[in-house]
Amino acid sequence: MPEEYLLGAAQSLFNGGNGQENREFLLFITSLDDLSLKAVNFKSLQYFKNQFPLGDGKDDFFDNIIHPEDHPLMLHLLGTPGNPFREEEKGVILRVRSPFGYWKNFQFKSRIYAGFENSEEQFLLTLAVPVDPVRYPARKGVNIETEKSLQESLNKYKILVNSLDQGYGVLEMIYDLDKNPVDYLFVEVNPAFEGHTGLCEPLGKTMKEFYQRHESHWFETFGKVAVTGEPVRFEDYAEAHEKWFDVYTFPIGNKRSRKVACLFSDITARKNAEEKLQKLNENLEQKVRSRTLELEEQNELLQMVFDTVKQGIFLMKPLFGENYDLVDFTYVRVNKVVSRYYNQKHMSGRSFLKLNPQAGEKGVFETFKQTMLTGESSEFEVQLDLTRKDSFFRITSRRQKGLLICSLENITREKKKTQELKENIRFKQQLIQTSPDYIVILNLYDEKIRYLNRDMELDHLTVSQVQGMSLRDILPLIHPQDRHRILEFHNEITKASNKDVQEVEFRLKGKDRSWEFFSARGKVFMRNKKGNVYEYIVMLRNVQAEKLTQQALITAEKLSIKGEIARTLAHELRNPLASIGMSVDIMEKLTQGQQKKDLNNYLKIIQRSTTTLNNLVTDLLSVSNYSKPELKKCCLAKTINKALAHAKDRIFLTGLTVVIRYRGSYFINADEEKLKIALLNIIVNATEAMMPDEGILQISINKKKNNFVLHITDNGCGMEKEQLERLFESFYTQKPGGMGIGLSSVKNILDEHGATIEVQSVPKEGTTFVITFPRYEEV
Repeated sequence: MPEEYLLGAAQSLFNGGNGQENREFLLFITSLDDLSLKAVNFKSLQYFKNQFPLGDGKDDFFDNIIHPEDHPLMLHLLGTPGNPFREEEKGVILRVRSPFGYWKNFQFKSRIYAGFENSEEQFLLTLAVPVDPVRYPARKGVNIETEKSLQESLNKYKILVNSLDQGYGVLEMIYDLDKNPVDYLFVEVNPAFEGHTGLCEPLGKTMKEFYQRHESHWFETFGKVAVTGEPVRFEDYAEAHEKWFDVYTFPIGNKRSRKVACLFSDITARKNAEEKLQKLNENLEQKVRSRTLELEEQNELLQMVFDTVKQGIFLMKPLFGENYDLVDFTYVRVNKVVSRYYNQKHMSGRSFLKLNPQAGEKGVFETFKQTMLTGESSEFEVQLDLTRKDSFFRITSRRQKGLLICSLENITREKKKTQELKENIRFKQQLIQTSPDYIVILNLYDEKIRYLNRDMELDHLTVSQVQGMSLRDILPLIHPQDRHRILEFHNEITKASNKDVQEVEFRLKGKDRSWEFFSARGKVFMRNKKGNVYEYIVMLRNVQAEKLTQQALITAEKLSIKGEIARTLAHELRNPLASIGMSVDIMEKLTQGQQKKDLNNYLKIIQRSTTTLNNLVTDLLSVSNYSKPELKKCCLAKTINKALAHAKDRIFLTGLTVVIRYRGSYFINADEEKLKIALLNIIVNATEAMMPDEGILQISINKKKNNFVLHITDNGCGMEKEQLERLFESFYTQKPGGMGIGLSSVKNILDEHGATIEVQSVPKEGTTFVITFPRYEEV
């Protein structure tokens, strides 16, 4: 069978590709102090059944079963325990007395056992595997086809177990000297085993070595299966794994081995869901009881509400004439508000039209009549003289069980406020229309622009196009790197008081798809009855011209400072670099033979470094005239790799270890050359902060929703708080002979890329630079 079908197959303690995966063995757990026996497997109980139960001389057990000539080797083995069992370890071959009295060869391996809880004594776990098994390979006279068929069956078994999503394991039960199961050894597991249990590399280890307080009922259950040969299926919680398992356990192998196999699944999620469902049912029952009680209380409160509500409420029944025409209504019941309006204490049984002579000409009676006849509810506003002066009322009516239920609400004050609001809006509109700025009103209920005072020159947007635009439609018009500031601006206004004014600067897409700077000032415009903001107003002003002027001033200042720095560095660096170059050339000529071979690698490094520094000086002089970075689509990972390539000689000479934790592409908007210089500066600083041959430089990139976060970490000397606060100041340095411009330049370059940099450092432990880049977006 092709080897690729067996890759990742179930792992066994005795993998060998020869059919010996389930071979039998003896297991002993002994005290390291006096070699007294503490526990064995079932095979040992059977093999040495004449030795059990042990007497007082438990430490004489090995004297009775090991050949006298091999006893010193046994003592040496138990005195020098090894690592967890591996197949390639040879162990020691010892002769062991069989139940029939003859001596049989076994291969012994031992290691420290840490499965006994709260014990200061040390213990050994020893495996003894028969060297010449009767029923396994190297047998003479065995049919080759039969052997091949057996091997194919074993391979199919491996593939089947390997393909299971369920965890699968074969356990060797371990018993104390009273034949009680106290632990089990993992003999075979499939690839899904570790995922379900969380146990790392369990082969050759016991359960109690992972968790000494593992519940005893697990051992008892598996031990019962081993003894009785009866399979068991159960669900139980394992504190060691903090999980629920559905387990099917059954005997495997022959009756002498008494091994136990278990097939299991992690059902923690299902159990949690069942528990949540049970709690949900209990909560629902409680809510039903609570709701029933609530309804009963509400029924009692309705009468109280009927009399205490601010609205007038009245019930009427219709009166029909001879031709079954609806001719009037009579009051059945009214609340105290209606009684006050009419100044009548007793209104039940009285005619509606007699008490309301205006109802006919105002259309009130006709509306009530239609509601009663059609069943369609109605709501309308009308001006009535119920309070000895004309007032506005809102009236609702609906039919219910042959009665007309009506409400009456005085809205005179609301009407006046509405009129005042209209006048205020008219006044504000006049102010807005004469403003030189763009004025925008955003409605938070619809999340749309409700108003724009005039057409915008940006991308030829008209009032009709802008009004009704949603916030999602607006975002593409805002520069990708400014969108988070706009969202913060939006959130701050929704939390602001009526007097607060929020300000922000951002870029909008202008003519010819270029970006122009705008200044925005926002303020709460309208609130609802609960006091929540549902509209705010923003005044936009194009400040592109001011930004260009400001940038020109900053550029002029940078040119002045950087030009002077560049000329100083060129003068101070070129002379020593020339001397270094000539010295290396002379050393090459003076050294001969083996000495030249030994020094050749280091001389080449000096030459390359000198050339690199000369090129950097030339580049520094050429770029001392400030130029705006050309941001293009760039892979952050490739740029880091290029920076590391420039620093490879320094890394080699200092014996540093570089750990890279990123794969794939991470696209950003960047000027690759400038960004490479900034990253190289950080890497060089990190190499200088670490001890030679001890330094570890770790570089990782993490993907966030809209950003990539770059971490550059060293285990160097670290920095104090005062150093961190001044780290990016120009001409500030703690480095002997340094000029203090490196990290200042790094900060400037990252600012130009819209990136942020944060430094975390602990003295004598190391430093981490955390740089956040916006993801690449098409502009």
